[in-house]
Amino acid sequence: MPMLTGETVRKTLHDLYGYEVSDADAEAIAHGAGALFTLAQHMKSIGLDDVAPPFGYPMLAAEADRLAKAKR
Repeated sequence: MPMLTGETVRKTLHDLYGYEVSDADAEAIAHGAGALFTLAQHMKSIGLDDVAPPFGYPMLAAEADRLAKAKR
């Protein structure tokens, strides 16, 4: 499974969205996201290779832009 740490989650949420989360919540998010990343790697084997992973960079960038505009 790809490694995503609670620290990475906490820093990303803080830097992109200004969110503060507990260590336990960050670890839970990292664990769930890691499972999604693993499943996303198997899309070719189930015929979904044209579907973008749920946490791809374009999705994160678009969400960050949307939230930044909403704060203005």
